Amino acid sequence: MAVVSSSLKFGKFNVTINYKPVKYLRLKVTPNGDISISAPFFTSKINILNLLNKNESWLENTLAKIKSKDDKVKFLGNAYELKFDENIKEVLVLDTQIIASSKAQFDKFLHLKAKEIFQKYIEFYQPKISKQVTHVSIKKMTSRWGSCNSKKGYINLNLNLIAKDERFIEYVVLHEMTHLIYPHHQKSFYDFIQGLMPDYKIREKI
Repeated sequence: MAVVSSSLKFGKFNVTINYKPVKYLRLKVTPNGDISISAPFFTSKINILNLLNKNESWLENTLAKIKSKDDKVKFLGNAYELKFDENIKEVLVLDTQIIASSKAQFDKFLHLKAKEIFQKYIEFYQPKISKQVTHVSIKKMTSRWGSCNSKKGYINLNLNLIAKDERFIEYVVLHEMTHLIYPHHQKSFYDFIQGLMPDYKIREKI
């Protein structure tokens, strides 16, 4: 039987109820702060409310931790408090705060800044690399800062780099560009990088 979903208002919380072929009620909060309950078919509303009442304090604490984490962001190696103001037309980067009109505007700002910085270093190092960068992809990656397809000239860079110090970003860009001509991590690969960036060992630890 397919999952049947409905919504429930519990105090200030919006809860999604997913009725599915399970034996027990299960309460879950996602990293984004969405609350959901998996429930057996035909579970009564009273049983669902009882579950929420028993876990109200846990919900409060869990969502408070998520909000606290979301309010703090890193940008180019520095920590900022992220604030939203719907009257803001352009993202403002202040000494200790970043102010945006919405999460969507802030995300767009990060992507544009990442593209701008990546492109700056690609253009700087391209004359020193004998093989052309033909395509740059920017996306969130979980296990690496970048990757390279040396045959096609493609470079993939992690959007999360925008949180790091710019010296580290420059190193990652050069690292991936170097793979265009040295598609390995042998001594010749690192010798080439050191010739262009003598302090690369310091940068890769930033």
